[in-house]
Amino acid sequence: PKLTVRNVEKYYPETDETPKGHMNQSRKNVRSTKRKPKPFETADTRQLKGKKERDVYTTVYNVRETLFSDQTGQLPTRSISGNKYIMVMVEIDSSGILVEPMTSRKDAEMIRAYQTLLQRLHRANIRPKKHVMDNEVSENMKELIRSQSNMELELVPPGCHRRNAAEVAIRNFKAHFLSILAGVADDFPSNLWDKLLPQAEITVNLLRQSNATPTVSAYAHMSGP
Repeated sequence: PKLTVRNVEKYYPETDETPKGHMNQSRKNVRSTKRKPKPFETADTRQLKGKKERDVYTTVYNVRETLFSDQTGQLPTRSISGNKYIMVMVEIDSSGILVEPMTSRKDAEMIRAYQTLLQRLHRANIRPKKHVMDNEVSENMKELIRSQSNMELELVPPGCHRRNAAEVAIRNFKAHFLSILAGVADDFPSNLWDKLLPQAEITVNLLRQSNATPTVSAYAHMSGP
């Protein structure tokens, strides 16, 4: 009853974090009001019995117990700890997003960040059996995943980044992280952005729904109630 135009204009906070990072446009025709086209006429296949023409074969691609990872581009500001990149990892069963800052994209640094994120999954009793990542990865990284982590490795084809679910996770985490940065104090040092990553990771996982257990959040799936 008190939600009036006058009260909204008087008390509504004019914050930058409300629209910042949450301006992604929706896909076209998701809830379209256009009339659906008429269905195609059904062909009479009685005369084609015993013939094989234009057969279509399908297979089921199971993404359970699968891990996706990728790295962001270089951030505008180097942190006080020397970090310039973020490794983003998404685990499909929990739908959880894990992040780890990196000082560079060199082989040793990427292996360190990968082992850190994988150890966090193991502490949550999550042990993926398959890892999907871009083909821009060193041989040492491939050997680490196959031998030490005992996971099947799948590299997406060159230029086909949409097959890597981590690309969508990077986009969602960036949007969420931008909204957090827009709400910090005006005198907050920009080179401390990596200190906000743990909070950003917790809050984004609280907003995501677990795939294996849809009644709980991704954070609850990985960290418990």
